[in-house]
Amino acid sequence: MTARAITEQTLGAWVIKCNPHKTDLAPMIAAGRAHEHWCVADNYRTHLMAVGQPVLFGVSAHARRGIWGAGQLTGTPVPGPQWKVSTNITLFDAPILASHIQSVAELSMLEVFRSPQQSNPSWVDASEWAVLRSMLPG
Repeated sequence: MTARAITEQTLGAWVIKCNPHKTDLAPMIAAGRAHEHWCVADNYRTHLMAVGQPVLFGVSAHARRGIWGAGQLTGTPVPGPQWKVSTNITLFDAPILASHIQSVAELSMLEVFRSPQQSNPSWVDASEWAVLRSMLPG
């Protein structure tokens, strides 16, 4: 069996990605919160998701690409034709831009920026999460 890159021990935080060409950001910005439910792929990562785990909100395909919010998972993934997971994500007053994040040596290779086309969820490992947490507002 092939070793998995993500385990409960290596996970720092999940990253839910939003492509604003497919999902309108305006209502979320107005509310100061990301949508409550997000589509996720049916894969081993999704099966590791649990209530209370930290989650970041990443926006791709945007002039201000980066991490726009943070919160927690509020539910476990729900199977269906399109799997979904519940979140509670507060948006920041200003995003942490990808250019800034990638200028930090420990964060230069984050999966969410290397493979933005990959389906949700993406992730950051425990050491990356420790660095990112220190960059989060408030």
